[in-house]
Amino acid sequence: MNIITEIGLNHIGNYELAIEYINSIADCDVHGITFQVREPEFYLRSDKKHLQLSEQEYKNLFMHVKSKGKLFGIAIADCNKIDFFESIDIDFYKVIRNDITNKELISKLMSTGKDIIISTGLSSDEDIQNFINEFGTKNVTLNHTQLSYSESDCNLRAINGMRQKYNVPVSFGSHCENKNVLFMSLCYKPSHILFYVKMDDMIYPDDKHAVSIEKINNVVSNIHKLSSALGIEDKEKLGNKIPEMNI
Repeated sequence: MNIITEIGLNHIGNYELAIEYINSIADCDVHGITFQVREPEFYLRSDKKHLQLSEQEYKNLFMHVKSKGKLFGIAIADCNKIDFFESIDIDFYKVIRNDITNKELISKLMSTGKDIIISTGLSSDEDIQNFINEFGTKNVTLNHTQLSYSESDCNLRAINGMRQKYNVPVSFGSHCENKNVLFMSLCYKPSHILFYVKMDDMIYPDDKHAVSIEKINNVVSNIHKLSSALGIEDKEKLGNKIPEMNI
């Protein structure tokens, strides 16, 4: 089970802050780091245009992440940016929102041969099945998520349900304010756990559900420890594992 930390747009267009995130995550036992690139129209909004980074900055961030021994991924909504990210040979992509139905984007991403994590928070069973029928499942992970901060909307059992129904790896990406949901998801054996990170000093684009950078080591450590507690399905006799007790 791999952990992916999502910086997303929480760099707020500040390259130095993006570097600070990477440095803070570097010593954590996580598999990869993602940034987010939205569709061009998104950045035309006056309250969003400052969230962009340049191609050179992304190239530098990619090299910095790789120097820390992590995989570099892009959650992408702009079809025209794929060629650039292919030119620097990033490790994987993530499809956000309901872009599972964006055939132009999906087709181009599938042609890269890279691993793709596809969010399904706004997707119906029909959307998912149509995607599989047209594009197949090679290098694909379906990401179960919810676009709600409430525990009652998490539906963690869907991780198992989707894995059985579609016969593909299923990850879990939490948007819940309650961080214990991350730990609970382990019971359903997601292929990856994804969560956003943030600094502590202001409000960020992905804020309420993000893990504070000061707490990330503790969260990651607990995910790995609790994952080991799942064990195997067969009953195992403790035998000589029982500690001596002074009675």
